[in-house]
Amino acid sequence: MLDWLRRHDPDRVFIQTAEKARTYGETVEAVEQRPVGGAEVLRPWPYFSSVVDLIAVMSGGSAVIVAEDSPELGMVEAAGAACVIYTSGSSGGRKGARLTMGNWEAACRGSVDHLGHGPEDTWLLAMPLHHVGGLSIVLRSAYVGGSVRMLPGFDPAGFARELHEGATMASVVPTMLARVLDVDPGPYQGLRAVLVGGGPIPDDLLARAAAAGLPVLPSYGMTETCGQVATLRPGSPLENKAHPLPGVEMRVEPDGRIGVRGPMVSPGYVGEPDRGEGEWFVTNDLGALDHDGAVRVTGRADIVIVSGGENIDPLEVESVLSRISGVEEALVIGIPSEEWGMEVACLYVGEATPIRMESHLRDRLPGFMIPRRWLRVRALPVTPMGKPDRAAAARHFS
Repeated sequence: MLDWLRRHDPDRVFIQTAEKARTYGETVEAVEQRPVGGAEVLRPWPYFSSVVDLIAVMSGGSAVIVAEDSPELGMVEAAGAACVIYTSGSSGGRKGARLTMGNWEAACRGSVDHLGHGPEDTWLLAMPLHHVGGLSIVLRSAYVGGSVRMLPGFDPAGFARELHEGATMASVVPTMLARVLDVDPGPYQGLRAVLVGGGPIPDDLLARAAAAGLPVLPSYGMTETCGQVATLRPGSPLENKAHPLPGVEMRVEPDGRIGVRGPMVSPGYVGEPDRGEGEWFVTNDLGALDHDGAVRVTGRADIVIVSGGENIDPLEVESVLSRISGVEEALVIGIPSEEWGMEVACLYVGEATPIRMESHLRDRLPGFMIPRRWLRVRALPVTPMGKPDRAAAARHFS
């Protein structure tokens, strides 16, 4: 990792914060002075010192275990990995994905070859570094010699301001993009690409962003693949799909789940054996491949609600709800039911009434897909990455 930094102009700015800009040369010096004594658990937030810690440990041949809180594992279990990042799924327990330097180099090379970003680019970062979305921005920029404009957290107005003032690249989840456009609808100029991923992207949100001058590119990836493995090809007509990066193979399994194979895919999770050579990583995302090999994500296998023997995709219900006047946001989940096994419930933000929403849904969806329980809240629960937190939503109905 340190070798990546050394091959770039030492006077070029690498990390920009509100307080100071650090060059590649200054970063190399700080990393070299940082002692490393083996594998470490780090809880990095978006600060320059966090970048130094991460690069120092990964460059020292040890594993850095990146976590928001203390993971329940011994250091030795991370052997063979450059870092361990915990997945932030919306349901079920966390798993530590082991990522090697070979994984990261392949991921960074694929991103550069696909998107064409280079030393002249400044990537805007407002995600925590203990998630793959934040860490990958730093490593992609370090690989190619670009700059990272690091914000202390996500503030929609501040993020919008940076998009106007020198950033050329950005990565956001759909919720972040919507909030930025709410406070500043544009127009925006001078950006190379805004990657949008981490969850379902409403078509109207993409259209709204494009109308504001943002070069939005739907993107698909996960912790186990060092972030993006597919992104809409720059220059393509705007569609809600993503083309595989160079070196990535994708297929759809018989059960509808997306399979991924390539050198950026993690060898396995902490405490589990390595994936076999050439073995496909089968995700929990449901999707389809179109005529040019692009992937369209249609849902999640692990959030399907089984109620009275019927399979219900909550994303389909949420999509219909999003088109109702008076519904700002909606999150559909399954909660235990003695009669049905699971029953459909909805947490929502807005002034619409359950009676009105039910009436709208009955004209468009089968009766078994209509929520039986409703709860209006001021804001939907989200994970630190801004994804819907379905486990937290279910607790609202406890």
